[in-house]
Amino acid sequence: MTERKTNFKTIWQRAKIRPILLLFGFQGIGFALLLFLPMGLMINSLGNSFPFVENTERIQSDGIKANATLTGIKGIDNITINGNNPKILTYEFDNNGEKKESKFSVFEPEKTDNLKIGDIIPIKHLNGKSIPTEFEQYSFSMDFMYYIAGVVFLIGLILCYLLHSRINKEISLYKTGRIAEGKIVSISHNKGFTFSKFGSSMDVHYEYGNNLAKSRTNNFALTNNKSIGDSIKILVSQDGNSSCIYPELIAKINGWK
Repeated sequence: MTERKTNFKTIWQRAKIRPILLLFGFQGIGFALLLFLPMGLMINSLGNSFPFVENTERIQSDGIKANATLTGIKGIDNITINGNNPKILTYEFDNNGEKKESKFSVFEPEKTDNLKIGDIIPIKHLNGKSIPTEFEQYSFSMDFMYYIAGVVFLIGLILCYLLHSRINKEISLYKTGRIAEGKIVSISHNKGFTFSKFGSSMDVHYEYGNNLAKSRTNNFALTNNKSIGDSIKILVSQDGNSSCIYPELIAKINGWK
């Protein structure tokens, strides 16, 4: 069985007559990928602007109680929540006879507004790390943005898969389909995008054997002299279950015999 030649231009021609799948599929993937990069940079930048203590639960449960002296209260100016900024508390405490300084980020305006330098605050420390016991740690999170980007990316992948499956089916017919004749049942036009006319095409419904099928084409000259009931050249799969219109222009470009 001889396999007819196709090229990337052929694939692109089949893709662009399905503008909705093409646009939203690749746009969804592109949007998600473009969103991931700036989000990662932004989160990394914000994350570096305030301290973060890991394993706070273990420190809370197994840590050693101590008192610390507050030596600094600084707002995180690039993050504002309801008109208030998270705060970085700097404090010193005695760790086995050695004075140690630690920092802890909090967002509890009702508590931090009353703090002042020199106040004594209770803490717990473990293996050189510490947390103030009267405050919850503040951490900047944009997980919801990752979820949104992930959903958009998944939708884009699904649309691209649908586009690929339809194009691949037609390319397979172009390569190995047997030439036959069908009888036109109806022709409907797809306008594409309103301003650019990108994606304009027509759906040709036709009969062959005992099958009723539909094939999309943007070769409008193909039906200029055709009407309902006229015959039209088609390509049929070897098992006879699928078909498409024989692409006259593509055949000439690729030198099909």
